[in-house]
This record gives sequence, structure tokens and C-alpha cells, in this order.
Amino acid sequence: MKKKKNLTLLTGGSGNLGSEIIKSKIFLNLIYPTKKKLDITNFTQVESFLLKKNITNIIHVAALARIRACEKFKKKAFAINVLGTKNIVNAIKKNKLVVRFIYISTDAVYPGKIGNYSEKSRISPINYYGMTKYLGEREIKKLKNYLIIRTRFFNKKKIIFKYSAVDSYSSSIEISKLVKYIKYLLSYKYTGIINVGRKKISDYVLYKKHKKNLKPCLRNKIQSKLNFQISKDASMNCSLFSKIFNEKKK
Repeated sequence: MKKKKNLTLLTGGSGNLGSEIIKSKIFLNLIYPTKKKLDITNFTQVESFLLKKNITNIIHVAALARIRACEKFKKKAFAINVLGTKNIVNAIKKNKLVVRFIYISTDAVYPGKIGNYSEKSRISPINYYGMTKYLGEREIKKLKNYLIIRTRFFNKKKIIFKYSAVDSYSSSIEISKLVKYIKYLLSYKYTGIINVGRKKISDYVLYKKHKKNLKPCLRNKIQSKLNFQISKDASMNCSLFSKIFNEKKK
């Protein structure tokens, strides 16, 4: 009898990060079913899919990730970001499947006020998106072999806004770098939470490098046009990640 290949399941393959992971071609035996074949909001379908495949790794990227959309469609955001995650976790636990689970979370679980947040910092999401991702994290922690990656990323080829705040800060990294970091962390034997990003930088300085005609503004100008809160300083302390990743270079 022919032995099945060990597979890595990617959820959310049609999204920004998922598409970049697929395009990178650095993940061996990667499968990325469409929503029609794997609707994570349907437990029966999730369980059936996992039992049919020899899944050894899961990279869970699927989410309603745009803050504005999450605020407007809260029921949908909860169904995908929380219940969808719960369905995968429950299917794994119910059938005692042995998998390495990578969950892509966000810096939006932190208060976003003073920055330099570590993995042990107080959790206090300032918008609904951050709340749903935190609730998703709580489900992931029910597993034995998991890694929660808190991060923020951008695509330098898709900076569509005209203005960016000089007084808004984060540890955001370019999407292609995040993909490489996920590949490394997938095989790294560490269970828990890890911040993945760069040193603190203002949004304007970061994006100006990739969009020369970008104009500066103050955060309040952007905030005044929104009906939800955005962070002032969401920068993260990524010393744990730096320590782990630097081991690769030794």
C-alpha cells in the first residue's frame, strides 16, 4: 500500500497573505483548498476534510481581516475568525490528530497606545477585528502543538492610500519577509505566542520608502474619518523572535 504524503494545509489561500504563501513555492506538499471544498464555518466539512488527508501541518490564515469590514459585518467576522478557528481545533481534538498548528494573529490584540508590547503584555483589543483574533487565539491554546504569530504586514506593491501618519507607529513588515519567517517557524520546535515584526517605525517613514508620492499627515486626520479606533503605537517587542531566528544563522 502506497504511503500518503505528509501535507501542509493552508487556509485562506485566496487572501493577501495566503496568495503570497502559495506564490512563494517554498512550502513542500502544500494544499490550499477553495472555500467550496473547505468551508471552515462548517464543522462537518472541516472534520471530513482533515480525516481524508494526511495533514501534519496547518497554517491558518483564513480570516475577515479588514478592520472596516469586521466592524460592519460583525456576525460574519465572528463566524470566520472565531467559530471557523474553533471548528478546526475541535476536529483536531475530537479525532486526536497530530498536527503542528500555525495561527496568524495580529498586533491588534494589544491596546495600541504605548507600543513595545511583548508576548506577555496585557491584551486589550481596541476594535472588533482585534477582539475576534484574540478569541481565535484562545481556541488555539486548547491544542498541544501550536504557534500563535502576532504580526502586522503590508505589500509594498499595493500601497493604495495617498496619506500616511507620521505619528502612528508599528512593527509592520513586508509580506514576503513574513512568508519566509512562517516557513522557518513552521519547523521550529516552539509552542506558544511570538511577536514577529521589525523595530518601531512610523507608518509614513515605512511606506514612503515604497511610494515616493505618499503625503504625510497626522493620525487624527485619519481617525476623524473612521467610526472605529486605530492604534497610535502598536509596535511590538520582537526580541524573542530575533533570538529564535538568529539561531538559524549560527
